[in-house]
Amino acid sequence: MTQTDENNNDTYKICNECLHRIYPNAQRRANAIIPLIDEDKGEVCSLCNNILLHKDLIFDLVERKLNMLNITFDTCQIASVIADKQMLKTEHQIHKLALYYGKNNLRNQLKYEMCEMIEEKLHKTIDHKNPEIVIMIKARSKPYDNAPHKEVSGVNIFIDVNPLFIEGRYNKLKRGIPQTKWPCSNCKGRGCEECNFTGQQYPDTVEGLISRQILPLTQGSETKFHGSGREDIDVLMLGKGRPFVIEVKRPFNRQIDLDELEHLVNENSDGKIQIHNLHFTDKKRKGTIKNSSTESYKVYEAIAEFENGVVSEDIHKILKLKHIHQRTPQRVEHRRADLVREREIYDIQVERMGSCKLKLIIKCQGGLYIKELISGDDGRTEPSISSITGNNAVCSQLDVIDVHIPEVE
Repeated sequence: MTQTDENNNDTYKICNECLHRIYPNAQRRANAIIPLIDEDKGEVCSLCNNILLHKDLIFDLVERKLNMLNITFDTCQIASVIADKQMLKTEHQIHKLALYYGKNNLRNQLKYEMCEMIEEKLHKTIDHKNPEIVIMIKARSKPYDNAPHKEVSGVNIFIDVNPLFIEGRYNKLKRGIPQTKWPCSNCKGRGCEECNFTGQQYPDTVEGLISRQILPLTQGSETKFHGSGREDIDVLMLGKGRPFVIEVKRPFNRQIDLDELEHLVNENSDGKIQIHNLHFTDKKRKGTIKNSSTESYKVYEAIAEFENGVVSEDIHKILKLKHIHQRTPQRVEHRRADLVREREIYDIQVERMGSCKLKLIIKCQGGLYIKELISGDDGRTEPSISSITGNNAVCSQLDVIDVHIPEVE
């Protein structure tokens, strides 16, 4: 477009919707230097290409897309994009000519109109901070087709479904089950004969047993599990259970019955896990749960077996354990940073089960490795039960009997 064209008022015509948008008061509208289009003659608005004149058709596209996907939701956010560069350039030129310096451009006006219609016609709530879905309206070149069927040919609708977050607690009642997915060590998750082409080292996980029930209910695509710490595969999770948040990706159905979900998981896990205290939560909560391990306290029941007989003096030494310096254990150093961590023991109870066997109830700061507290892990944990008694010991059985998080209680 030439400089002459830019300054020629006759180059542009606008629709009544755009007139009210860029000339916000009656006096300025009366003196508008840009003429109105004649809709009866099929003229097209230079500013919006008739998008705002046919916003009902765009809303119909949105509603049709929602119905086609069969998405259930209560809150949403509208996003709009003008993808045609020439439209954006023309808008800038018209705004300059009309001396309009407001923020109510075409993109924002389209977003505003759709928000109003969705609230009025679909009775949904517009939520700009934590919406359940995001509706994207993308306008390309020539967005309106003047054909008799009046279809909006240059507008695309995209629906982004935000994750669903459910919080609860789980008990693990059988050993040999990891908390989350564990890729097959042979094929690294690709699938092979050794893992029966599942790609997983273990057929069942806490996450998997929950996901099998939650995905059909929510029509979600996948899950991600966030636990307040984790127990080893051979360790039971007893007591009130371990807090967790399960994140469901792209859930087309958010309106599920959590009592039904709890029942389905508990009835179909073959006694391996139980879940309870389910409730809906938000994205922020998953971070709180995941990072709460060291801020919480945990109670363990451990069986310690010693190389030699245990005397009363050994038990007195064990009862005095308080401050522990623990270097990352050898068994997890391949997946954890090699650091020395300080952890506190709040209380220890000891019950003799034989001359070389003790039952220990240990209340401690989250993140303390109990197996290594007993064995010493070749000196990487100091002090340890083995080192203070001068009697090599191993943890033959371990159970978690309480996970306490103050923010949850």
